[in-house]
Amino acid sequence: MRAKKHLIEKLTPLVASMGLAWPAKTVIEAPRDKKFGDLAVNIALLLGKDAGKAPRELAAELAAGLRAASDAIIDAQVAGPGFLNVTFSPAFWCETVREIESQGSDFGRSSLGDGKKVQVEYVSANPTGPLHIGHGRGAAVGDSLARLLAFAGYDVHTEYYINDAGRQMRLLGLSVWLRVLELAGKKPQFPEDWYKGEYIIDIAREMLDADASLASLPENEGVDRCFEYAMNAILNGIKKDLADFRVTHESWFSERTLVTQGAVQKTFQRLADAGHTYEREGALWFRTTELGDDKDRVLRKSDGSLTYFASDILRPRRSFQAGPA
Repeated sequence: MRAKKHLIEKLTPLVASMGLAWPAKTVIEAPRDKKFGDLAVNIALLLGKDAGKAPRELAAELAAGLRAASDAIIDAQVAGPGFLNVTFSPAFWCETVREIESQGSDFGRSSLGDGKKVQVEYVSANPTGPLHIGHGRGAAVGDSLARLLAFAGYDVHTEYYINDAGRQMRLLGLSVWLRVLELAGKKPQFPEDWYKGEYIIDIAREMLDADASLASLPENEGVDRCFEYAMNAILNGIKKDLADFRVTHESWFSERTLVTQGAVQKTFQRLADAGHTYEREGALWFRTTELGDDKDRVLRKSDGSLTYFASDILRPRRSFQAGPA
C-alpha cells in the first residue's frame, strides 16, 4: 500500500531522531471508521516507556513532525490512549491513480520472492473420468495462487500430476472393455466397483467404430488397449477443459514413469536398508511410528499396487521437468 509505505518513510527518521528503535510490533492499518483518517498506527503506545513519556505526549510530537515532514499528510491527530491517526491529501490519492495508470499491468508486482523456486501442483484429477465442478474450483484456486506467486517474484513451476498407475486405472480399462463386449452383443459380468458413467459407453463405442474386431481380443490384451485409449481420451478432454478455462500447466508428470524408470524399487530399497520397512500379510509397511506418526503406513498393498502415501514419498525426489503427457 503506497500510503503505508509513505507513512513508514516519514515516521522512521522521526523515531530515530528521538533515539528510539522501530518496534517490531508496530501495526499500521486503516481505522474502522473513516472519520478517524486513512491510517492509524500504535507506535507511540509501544515507545512511550522507552521515550520516558506518556504515549499521548509522544504521539503528539510524532504528529507534529509528520505534518512538517510531508505535504502529502494534511492531518495527524492523537486518539485514545496514544494512537496516531493520519489523513492524506486528495492530491496524494490522485497521484496513486496516475501511478497505477503508468505501471499498467505491472502495478503491484514485487520482488518479495527473490527468485525462490516454488512448485504448485493442482487439479491433478485421476484420468478416470471428466472434470467436475470441484476440479474447476481447484483449477481456479491453483492457477490464481501460481499467478500471485509469480507476480510476487517467485520462480513458479506448475504441474499436473497424472495418476495413471494403480488399481483405479486398471479398473478404467476393465470398465471400457466390458462395455465393448456389451456393445458387441455379449453379456459380460460387471463388478460392483466398475465405472458406470455414460462417457465409458462413448469411449467403448469410439473404439468399436474404429476396430470392429476389438471384442474378439483376449481379455488381457483387450483391457490393456481399452486402458490406454480411455486414459488418453479422458486426459485430452481434461486438457481441453483446462485450456478453455485458461488454466495451463508447465509439466504433466506421469505416475507410471516412477515405476518404469525404477524409482519405486530404488526408494523402497533405500528405506529397507535404513530399517524403515517391514512386510506383513503380503503388504509392505513403512515404520512411520518411529518417526513420530500415530500409526505405520502401507507403501505397497498385498495385491502389488502402490498407495498414495508411497507416491507422495517418491514425488519430492523429482526435479522441475516436464514428463510425458
